[in-house]
Amino acid sequence: MSMPAFLPAGPGLSLRPWRARDARELIDAYRDPLLRQFTRTWPEDEAGARAWLAREEAGARDGSRYSFAVELAAQAPDGTGPAPSGVRDPAATGLLAGCVVLKVFPHDDDRPARTDTAEVGYWTTASVRGRGLAGRAVLALADWAFTALPALTRLELLHQVDNEPSCRVAEKAGFPHHETLAPQPPVFPLPGHVHVRPRPAA
Repeated sequence: MSMPAFLPAGPGLSLRPWRARDARELIDAYRDPLLRQFTRTWPEDEAGARAWLAREEAGARDGSRYSFAVELAAQAPDGTGPAPSGVRDPAATGLLAGCVVLKVFPHDDDRPARTDTAEVGYWTTASVRGRGLAGRAVLALADWAFTALPALTRLELLHQVDNEPSCRVAEKAGFPHHETLAPQPPVFPLPGHVHVRPRPAA
């Protein structure tokens, strides 16, 4: 399955595949201590960023993960503010605002093969937090996933219990709390929340 070149996520916000020239902004984004707190690996330099981008590209090729850069338009064509989605050229470059990813099971060796469920992950850059962009990006990804993968019956979003903003993002994107997972130290020392969004009724 090929990834779309452009997915609108509301006024001024869009999703697109990652590009090689995103490497520098990716490194800068991962310098944020809060982002590092809730992620396990991150690129430290250009080589690490290239490896990160190559992994995301490989995931799209083998169908195991579909990772999108979240892009905030710099301004509207008339210069008055953020461009409405779909107005600007999808090839244009705005501000990197984050990442959303669809992980299709099995995404690791601990999960049996499944085609009915996939996992959504996301992060946002420090400069855009608190503006409601994460929920819009997750919602756009979820809508695309249910359209692109007809076998999907549900999407999951997981986070540690101390990541309260992710709870709010999940709820706003239509992922209510489903269950609480027991800690799995050392990787997951705290309980985790599972949020689930079922496929919308036809």
